Amino acid sequence: MPDHLPTLPGTAPDGLRGAGRLATWAPSVPRYVACDVDGTLVSRSQVPTRRILDAVRRLTEAGVQVGLATGRMQQGVAEILALDVFTGPHVFNNGSLVVSGTGEVLRTWSLSPDEVDGLLAFGRSRRDVSVEVYVADGYLTDREDARSQAHVDLLGVGPSARITSAADLDGRAAIKAVVVAFETEGFAAAFAAATELGVGLGPASSPATPQLRFLNVTHRDTDKGQGVLAAALAAGADASSLAVLGDETNDLPMLAIAGTAIAMGGSPAEVLELAHLEAPSFAENGAAAALEMLLAMVTD
Repeated sequence: MPDHLPTLPGTAPDGLRGAGRLATWAPSVPRYVACDVDGTLVSRSQVPTRRILDAVRRLTEAGVQVGLATGRMQQGVAEILALDVFTGPHVFNNGSLVVSGTGEVLRTWSLSPDEVDGLLAFGRSRRDVSVEVYVADGYLTDREDARSQAHVDLLGVGPSARITSAADLDGRAAIKAVVVAFETEGFAAAFAAATELGVGLGPASSPATPQLRFLNVTHRDTDKGQGVLAAALAAGADASSLAVLGDETNDLPMLAIAGTAIAMGGSPAEVLELAHLEAPSFAENGAAAALEMLLAMVTD
């Protein structure tokens, strides 16, 4: 890989703007790139644009591994993975599951039965939320609610069963839980309840389901940052040669650790504050512009 880089330290490259940590950005040739999915690679479509896919292919040809880093479960991005463009490693379930490009499990973190039961008890106390518990091969839900259908449509797969307690998992590990909030008050209550449990929290949303808000709940020691770091190490990269693209507050941990942290235009203020660079918005092909900039760091 060449030593020449397309910008000087602390200077935004062409096509991107400086974000909150621009002054501390020390450009380094990327070896692994982790891409958020909803709001970054896709909006209402289930697959990225041709321009994004072309940039990923060219990065791969240049020796850079590119993976997904998403709050979704692995089955929820099946259409993207089927394109055979993203080589991995990949981070699923908001950091709780890390797999290689061939599907080999590299790292997992799990919730305890008591934590699962605590979340389910909270769900029973509300009518404006639903609790989903994720295992290796799918997920279970605490109730049938027509308001959850939009999330099912987003994932492309429905729950396999109902769950009333951790015993219903039959010994399977709870990789992650998601509180699907149908109202703002429900989301705030879920955040407070999960905070009391001492678990890891990852608030998220999707442009495809603007009426819903999601709270990813994971083991207290994991988040997207820990998952992406494990994926980067598996790809032979360290933090300085790690680049990430994200747009939501659950992306904050991975933005914080990356040598090149890129936020999508229009991201929340706290996301932009933690990023080195701000790409154009999704509607302005922001992810493609960011990936093409990273490609220039490798090939120029």
